[in-house]
Amino acid sequence: EACAIPCFFTHRSFRGLGLQAQLLEAAAAWAAEHGARLLEGYPVEPPRDRVDDAAGFHGFASTFAARGFEEVARRTPTRPIMRRFLG
Repeated sequence: EACAIPCFFTHRSFRGLGLQAQLLEAAAAWAAEHGARLLEGYPVEPPRDRVDDAAGFHGFASTFAARGFEEVARRTPTRPIMRRFLG
């Protein structure tokens, strides 16, 4: 069984505080508790330092990688598909 993380929403005043990493960990814990064997996400890997707000809703590949996700495919240059196996 698998769970997917399609996007995040963080109010502007709370961005940059590390909430995305905390949400990824909470999603992994919830998914594992409910029998999922893997968690998949579809973050962005921006070609520049600044990303518009709409692109950021998907999360950032660097944050996923730091939380144990591995890239398994890439359909476009900026959109990896990343997975984390739950143990």
